[in-house]
Amino acid sequence: MNPDIPALLPVFRELTSDGEPLVLATIVETEGSTYRKPGARMLIDAGGNWHGILGGGCFEGDLAERAAKTRADGTGQLVEYDMRGEGDLLWGLGLGCDGLVRILLQPLDPEQGYQPFGWLAGLVEGKRQGVLATLLRPAGDLPAGASLGVEADCATALGMDGTQVPEVVAAARKHLGETRSARLQAGGSDDPLDLLLTPCGPAPHLLLIGAGPDAQPVARMARDLHWDITVLDHREALARPDRFPAECRVQSMEPENLGDDLDLAAVSAALLMTHNFAADVRWLKAVAAAPPAYVGLLGPARRKQRLLDALDDSERAAVAGRAVGPVGLDIGGEMPGSIALSALAEIHAFLAGRGGLPLGAAGRDG
Repeated sequence: MNPDIPALLPVFRELTSDGEPLVLATIVETEGSTYRKPGARMLIDAGGNWHGILGGGCFEGDLAERAAKTRADGTGQLVEYDMRGEGDLLWGLGLGCDGLVRILLQPLDPEQGYQPFGWLAGLVEGKRQGVLATLLRPAGDLPAGASLGVEADCATALGMDGTQVPEVVAAARKHLGETRSARLQAGGSDDPLDLLLTPCGPAPHLLLIGAGPDAQPVARMARDLHWDITVLDHREALARPDRFPAECRVQSMEPENLGDDLDLAAVSAALLMTHNFAADVRWLKAVAAAPPAYVGLLGPARRKQRLLDALDDSERAAVAGRAVGPVGLDIGGEMPGSIALSALAEIHAFLAGRGGLPLGAAGRDG
């Protein structure tokens, strides 16, 4: 899912509180090595300040100047930065990033509910899943930037009417996994529709079981990723909100009450870190019946096996394939901050469907 929307939500709500017009910048196409990939987004306010990041600071300043035109005339525009070869170093912006990136600028009008970003914000805040289909180039009567918000049971017109382009609705519902481009013949028009299909939904929800000192850096780092965090502990002295970032939900609870007032279906990953074997057994029994596909266990592999051996057959069968231990990537960490970094790196890779290998070893070029 697109990580930019949860990250941009606070500034979006702040900037729109007084009706300020904005411009949405979205990477729609790339070639070669680029800092971000299609689907990455950034907001540009009326003062030319940008929020978010698309090029590592390479072209954001130039993009903000171009956004002034989009805001003034109320029409979208496609901007291209070709950073391949020595010509860019000599005559262009001097970026030398060895790639090409095309960015769509869209005006976000307060009178139109700041669409399409308003729809994306509603998805994240409402914890719903959907796909935004965005037209990259004019086609017939549709301008560049015309969009359609597609959910499982509805389609919201954001400049493009789903009843007139059912092919777009079908394509969006078919590709729920990752951002992709599509060219469709739709609505009986002779002009093909060049689209960017961007899935979006709620931020990952991390459940931290255990509120000891080493849970604090995990919570802080996860908040820097704009994840949702719930911290639970059966020990009231540790389960105190003042010990964790303000956005975290912190609660004292017995393991047997897990799920009473927490939607476990919305939990993306759980991490057990009470450092108490008997308590971890109780929590693992409770998690065995819960949906999280990743259940991280601190400690060596033999401790994980002892925990699993303490469960009954049905509990063990339910959780064994989801239990990960020892948790984390091998980065040589011993201090709480390093352990938090290691654990979150593995969880991040799991949620993204990646192997957690070095980028060079994974054969990725930017």
